[in-house]
Amino acid sequence: MEKHKLVSLHLIRLHHAEFGQFIVRFFEDFSRTSLDANTDADFKRMFDALQTQIPNYNSALDQVRASEESAKIAEADKARDIDVQALKDSVKPYRNAKVQTEKDAYISIKILLDQYKGVEDTSYEEETNKLNLLVAKLQSPEYSSHVATLGIVKFVNHLSDSNIAFNDLFSHRSYQVSQKQTYDVKALRKILTDDYSQMANYIAMLANIKSDVFYKDVLAVINNGRKYFSDLLARRNGNSSPKTESNN
Repeated sequence: MEKHKLVSLHLIRLHHAEFGQFIVRFFEDFSRTSLDANTDADFKRMFDALQTQIPNYNSALDQVRASEESAKIAEADKARDIDVQALKDSVKPYRNAKVQTEKDAYISIKILLDQYKGVEDTSYEEETNKLNLLVAKLQSPEYSSHVATLGIVKFVNHLSDSNIAFNDLFSHRSYQVSQKQTYDVKALRKILTDDYSQMANYIAMLANIKSDVFYKDVLAVINNGRKYFSDLLARRNGNSSPKTESNN
């Protein structure tokens, strides 16, 4: 008599987002069948308990993404702060310029830059606005000739580019991080894994004990998702297709 088994799948090797997709995939596959979860009261209880955890897990993933975006934003801000300092440093060699045009250019640019002293320490939004104004002035007819005389065009362009890059990233950031409730994605994943494994093992066991085709059909649904993600892991690691055995 053929023994029904779970397709081998190392759940721990799935990335957090992949694990979330794996759980959702089961419910999507199940919904495409004519199977009724109410056929088995214990299965229905585990089925519902698993499903109710999905929203919190997705929120936890959003929180992780928001945190990653915040780190990228901080890096982008640091990059433009470096460009601000580079622009300031670029005019220093002309403090004692002997050529009058260079003296005039240095004085004009230095006075302008002094108006933006400490701009790196302001809020993200304020710094963005101030740097937009600074770059616009440096590129205006009033200052462009001075910028050209001192040969600091590239420093102005670098600042313009890094400020634009920061603003593009900042304006598209995820706002989920502002939620009052915080989530522990690892803890939520562990609970999901334990509950999923209990349900999957329950079905696999009854598929071999019960004559009701329901359990075999549910196992087929479970194995459909397990095989997909097991193949994904195999491709990632350059391995062959998975065997069919219980491995949660």
